[in-house]
Amino acid sequence: MNKKKVILTTMAIFVIGLIAAAPSDASEKVRLTWTSGGTGGGWFVMAAGMAKIIEEKAPHIQITVVPGGGTTNQPVVGTKKAEMGWALPPFLVAARKGMDPYTEKFEDLMVIGGSFSDNFLHVLAAEDTGVTTIRGMIEYPKPIRVGTGKVGVSGEFTFRKMIEDYYRTNYDEIKKKGGKIFQTGYTEIATNLKDRHIDFACLNIAPPAAIVQEAALGRKLRILPWPEDLMKLMQKNYGFGIGVIKKEMYSGILAEDVPTAVMGTVIMVHKSIEPKVVYEITKIVCEIKDRLPSIHKSMEVFDPATAWKDMPGPLHPGAMQYYKEKGYMK
Repeated sequence: MNKKKVILTTMAIFVIGLIAAAPSDASEKVRLTWTSGGTGGGWFVMAAGMAKIIEEKAPHIQITVVPGGGTTNQPVVGTKKAEMGWALPPFLVAARKGMDPYTEKFEDLMVIGGSFSDNFLHVLAAEDTGVTTIRGMIEYPKPIRVGTGKVGVSGEFTFRKMIEDYYRTNYDEIKKKGGKIFQTGYTEIATNLKDRHIDFACLNIAPPAAIVQEAALGRKLRILPWPEDLMKLMQKNYGFGIGVIKKEMYSGILAEDVPTAVMGTVIMVHKSIEPKVVYEITKIVCEIKDRLPSIHKSMEVFDPATAWKDMPGPLHPGAMQYYKEKGYMK
């Protein structure tokens, strides 16, 4: 071998040695997809805001936020079409067990923690309909025009199960009477309410919801109270919580507090994500707690000290490591 070849070979070995010795974490990019909620809804806004802060604190973690829904996110993460997503406890439990609305089990779903915000069912009625109760909406003398959100979002699931289990009717019966079910995104629902294409809506969203406030600017709205036995039925059948939308959340819309069903929000992840990545995300999210309400006011309820408690699925090892290090979890 001539002298030139020896020098080149030596240099190549030296370069390869440097690459092998370099810490992999410094150059490795972690790309994740976060399935959230409908475009324009609270979940989408919250996920986008948190993803931006995570990338700010850990530039090697890049998160793409995509639209999703309360019932569709579980299969998306369970089949690893997205690595993480928002989840509602009743649907995460159902997904892991293969219960309604799911036909298969998604046992690879784990959680980082909760509750990052509370989602309240908003059953909306235009004031000009004269409707003041949910039963009044179901028994409305004119054909019902209602926006439920897209198939698979939690508001649509809730409305469908509510009218079937409690009011003993269904979409087909509504359509037979000339009614229409508008299964569109939240932004379209707000526009349709303002433009009088629909008179009612059912949204599962964290208050104060910008789309509710926006719709109310163009048309006076009521948020309808849930009767106690309806709340208890949904709690028994689907694990919904019972809560109250405070009148302060919607100044100019609510004159009093409104009882309704409620669900907390958790971050779920696929079990295959590296523990060190989940640990880093958990650490960042918990340590920027004070910044979360600036993303969405509903996130004021998040408390890292209790975020690991009473979860609807197993904690991911990376999240568990953080909570134990902080002394939150024994």
